[in-house]
Amino acid sequence: MRRMAQDRPNLPAMLTVNAAYAGAAAVGWPYYLYLLATRRKYRANLGERWGLVPRFDPGRPRLWVHAISVGEVEAARTFVPALRQAYPEAEIVFSTTTLTGRERARERFPDLPVFHFPLDLWPCVAAAFRRVRPTAVIQVESEWWPNFFFAAARRGVPVVCVNVRLTERAARGYHRMRPIMRQVFGCVSRIGVQAEVYRNRLVRLGADPSRIRVTGQMKHDGVTFADTVEGAEALGRAVGLTSDEPVLVAGSTGPGEEATLLAAYRRVRQAGIRLRLVIVPRRPENFDAAADAIRSAGLLILRRSEQGATDCSSIGAAPGAADCSSIGAAGTGNTDWQAIRGTRHPEEEPPVLLGDTMGELMPWYALSDVVFVGRSLVPLGGSNPMEPGSLARPMLWGPEMFNFPVEAPAFLDAGAAREVKGVDDLADALKDLLTRPGTRRQMGRAARETIRSMQGATARNIELVREVVGTVSPASRRDGSP
Repeated sequence: MRRMAQDRPNLPAMLTVNAAYAGAAAVGWPYYLYLLATRRKYRANLGERWGLVPRFDPGRPRLWVHAISVGEVEAARTFVPALRQAYPEAEIVFSTTTLTGRERARERFPDLPVFHFPLDLWPCVAAAFRRVRPTAVIQVESEWWPNFFFAAARRGVPVVCVNVRLTERAARGYHRMRPIMRQVFGCVSRIGVQAEVYRNRLVRLGADPSRIRVTGQMKHDGVTFADTVEGAEALGRAVGLTSDEPVLVAGSTGPGEEATLLAAYRRVRQAGIRLRLVIVPRRPENFDAAADAIRSAGLLILRRSEQGATDCSSIGAAPGAADCSSIGAAGTGNTDWQAIRGTRHPEEEPPVLLGDTMGELMPWYALSDVVFVGRSLVPLGGSNPMEPGSLARPMLWGPEMFNFPVEAPAFLDAGAAREVKGVDDLADALKDLLTRPGTRRQMGRAARETIRSMQGATARNIELVREVVGTVSPASRRDGSP
């Protein structure tokens, strides 16, 4: 095994970190005991958290892959098989920080040992290293726990961090302990970042620029391209969507975006352009607020959770005063909306659809003609544009796409997406796209080509591991403290 570019942490840094941990423990132990007593997730896998992870054969080469939670496990979906192919003689073990991440890892990699990442306390980390005896550690979208990295460097275990991103907010927090972070980064042999912006932030915090490579986002390698999505046709029938009306799907929306979407939708319909609107909030706790916003706009609402049954309260009926399903056949597309409207809605205006169920976003996207990418009109950083892009859908989003510093500009530059800043921009963009099907198809093709151009991060990260690890051999035995 090759070992490259890894520094040993200095004693002052190690003492500073552990003194800080000791102080926090002295103050916070009653609260920790309270959490143990009242929260199941703190009691789950408690032994592993304290370093009592499974014991592994000390005579076999072993690669320890760590992913924080569900998102990082999904990023590793293509990486683990590629790592297995690159190192067929090595055992791969997998750890996560969260319970949900652990469950997803077991689903994704049922043949791998999966355990909980240890607390970043010296005895816990030492015990974990003695039990796992890794030949190398590979972290996906790394957590920068000082004692863990210090332990690896003192034992001569190379560490590679891949798919790394560092938000501006996190960088500001780490800047307050820059001398410690410099020592932590020194324990890492190579860092593969998703974009140049993350490389620059790490360098400003003290990371060695010669050890950092821009390798891209591995999640893009798992994107597949399909013209149909399972369940989409049935979903469309259930909510009464027909092929003669174009559909705008606002996916993974955030609180406060509904008003803009509804106002733009109304302007488009008032211009005589047929359009159906689907709003799919990102979080379940926002479903009812989105429903209230639709009602407040004076629009009919049909909630997916009701399988096509009309929400009577949206047309002014007292709860239980009318059996809306008797007005039309729910889920068949045959509902007589004019009968429902009565005198309050004289214009021909179908209900706004609310996607208030989980796991159906891709089928909704498959039913769309245009997609609005949510959480982008409010400062939440945007939602994943790769999903609608993979389906060749033209995309619109607001100015707050900062969670996608590579993807968003790439889509915009390729003409696959447009940025809108409010009601006027959104309404104008919709009018343009809905009356120009050729432009929609062109934007969709550009979206897929843009995604293809961003793929390949998995292979680049495997090469990064090869630079450091080379060929593997059994981990050396070292029973002293890390």
